[in-house]
Amino acid sequence: MDHAIAIITGFLLGLFGLIVSAIAVIEQFVRTILASVGIVGELQTALLVILLAGLIVGAFRMFGGIFAVLICTILILMLAHAVFATTFLPAGGSV
Repeated sequence: MDHAIAIITGFLLGLFGLIVSAIAVIEQFVRTILASVGIVGELQTALLVILLAGLIVGAFRMFGGIFAVLICTILILMLAHAVFATTFLPAGGSV
C-alpha cells in the first residue's frame, strides 16, 4: 500500500515539476523577446506577470482533471492503508 501511494505521489510531483519547467522555459523565451524589442523594467515585469497568470490558469484547465484524479487516488489509498493497517495488529499490540 505504501508503495502504491509513493508511486502516485511521485507521478503527481513529476507532473507538477514538468508543468513548472515548461512555464519557466516559456517565461524565459518571452523575457528574451521582450528585451530584444526594447521592453524592459516595470513594463516587462507587468507583462510577464500577466503571462504567468495565463499560463497557470491554462495549466490547471489542461491538467486539472489529472491532478484531481491523482489526489483522490492518494487520499483513497491513505484511507485504505489506515483502515487495513489497524486490522492486522496483534491483540493488545501497538505499531
